[in-house]
Amino acid sequence: MELPIRLKTAGEMYQYSCDNGFGRGFGRSWGLKNFQIVERRLEPGETAFLTFVGLHRFHSMSAHQRNFAYALTDRRILMGQSRSFWRTRFESVPLNAIQNLSFDQGDSIGIMKIMLEKDAITIGMAAETAKVLSTRLSELLPLIQELAQGLEGENPKS
Repeated sequence: MELPIRLKTAGEMYQYSCDNGFGRGFGRSWGLKNFQIVERRLEPGETAFLTFVGLHRFHSMSAHQRNFAYALTDRRILMGQSRSFWRTRFESVPLNAIQNLSFDQGDSIGIMKIMLEKDAITIGMAAETAKVLSTRLSELLPLIQELAQGLEGENPKS
């Protein structure tokens, strides 16, 4: 199955997220800074086909690691945040390490859960964002599963 879109630059990733209702964060400047973290971590030949913005390691409205940029690539999910004083946070999870993706939605907040063998990454977002993102991920599920199967010979690491 062909990748539906190929995003390589921070500008493309941020614009895709905004255009599809997948989150804007605190504005264009911070959004681009966060997606630049992701862009710098792309491996040669790796491209993103879905990007979004959310509240990383969400537990409640007062307990999370603020806005992160997320990119689903042909190999993994990348998560990046630019912080003040040139500090950054970055995580990645290979597609073959993901056991399940799920969404919980309330009236105003939606939560995406990336279930791993020994961890779960929770991402908070507006309920409407969670709804459209969940729909898009459901459409992409066959592609995601195919890509993960192609990584089966590799060891999952995060």
